[in-house]
Parts: sequence; structure tokens; C-alpha cells
Amino acid sequence: MIVSGRHPRRSSADIRRHYCPLPESDVVVIDGMRVTSLERTVYDVVRTVSLEAAVVVFDAALRSVAWDDETRTYDEAAAERFRTAIRERVRAHSGARGIRQARFVTEFADGRAQLAGESIIRLWCYQLGLPAPELQYRVNFADGGYALLDLCWPALRRWLEFDGLFKYTDAELMAGRSVEEVFADQKSRELRVRAATGWDCDRCGFAEARTIADFADFLRGIGMYPFIG
Repeated sequence: MIVSGRHPRRSSADIRRHYCPLPESDVVVIDGMRVTSLERTVYDVVRTVSLEAAVVVFDAALRSVAWDDETRTYDEAAAERFRTAIRERVRAHSGARGIRQARFVTEFADGRAQLAGESIIRLWCYQLGLPAPELQYRVNFADGGYALLDLCWPALRRWLEFDGLFKYTDAELMAGRSVEEVFADQKSRELRVRAATGWDCDRCGFAEARTIADFADFLRGIGMYPFIG
């Protein structure tokens, strides 16, 4: 939210206040409130938060402009237009705080990541020296159906699904199903993918990915780390 002039109150645990010149072109109105535009918000945030959080934010922004939930497709051109806009801001402020991180995240971000957890473990895969996974990799079934795999390594013949608790608690995603039915559908999908590809599926949640060290232990347990190409 934007407030003109300096506010007498300071930042708190729940509210962060930043004071800086803001051109009107960086201001939009949403639900009656003046806020920074998506481009400006992403540019500011990716310079000032942790690397993991920066990737999550940029991935989410790309997803909002390029991912179509109805067709389950990703508009590469739309994503590149947004990336280019942030890239230009980064180039124009080469000495700004956090600009090195912003430069990396601008090139690394991928809006095909559907969840924060997917964004984080993709970053950690990079930091741990694993090959880059393909996101939302499409597997076609003989009956005309298909599945999109969270993170996939076709050359390694394996894929990784990130299981957040929301899958079993979010009413919209559960679509009237019980937790048991969600598990059953999930298992059926996994078996169909395995039948179509012969690839192994590994599942990871926040319990296995609290830290990069935890995630490395998980990868070690499934034989993917350290990676030997």
C-alpha cells in the first residue's frame, strides 16, 4: 500500500515501511487502494528478501501473467515480456542494494512452478548441482488424458512430486472428495504415469525440505545426490 509523504510510525513485526521516490507509472489501484505495480513490487521484493523467497515471488509473478489454469499451458512470450521489464529495471540500477540477487533471480525464475515448495526445491536442486528439472512436464495417456509432472528429469527417467498439506485441506482442490479419495486419486495418477513412462516417482514435502541440508539428505536417500552425470 502506498502512503504519500513520510509516516510518523516505524516498521513493526507485521508492517514494513519503506521510503523512496515513486513515479506514478509504478502505482496502480486495486480494490480502491493505491499500491505498487506488479513489476515494481517484484523488483523491490527480490532485492530485499532471502534468495528462496525472491525465487518464490518471481515465479508467482510469472505464473500470474503467463499460466492459464483452464488450458494448463504457459505463455512463454508473456513470461519473457515480464522478465524483460524487470531485467531493464535491474540494468538501470546496477549499484542498488540487492541487485546481484535480483539479476540472478530474474534469469532463474520460472512461472511453471505451481507452488512455493516447487520454487524452493528447484532452486536447491540448482545449488546442489543437479540437472535442471523440467516443470509441468506433460505425459500423455492412451485414452487421451494427460498428467503434468511437478519436476521431471526425463533423461534420468524419474520425477518428483511436491506434496503440500493444502492438497488434503483446501476445499477447492479437494472438490468434495475425502482425504482418502484424494490419496486414492493421487495413487491412480502415479500408476498411470508409471505405466506410460516406466519412470520412478519420488515424493517430497516440507518435512523433507525444511532446509537445503534436509533436502540434500532426502536426495541422498533416493540416490540423486551427490549427482554424478
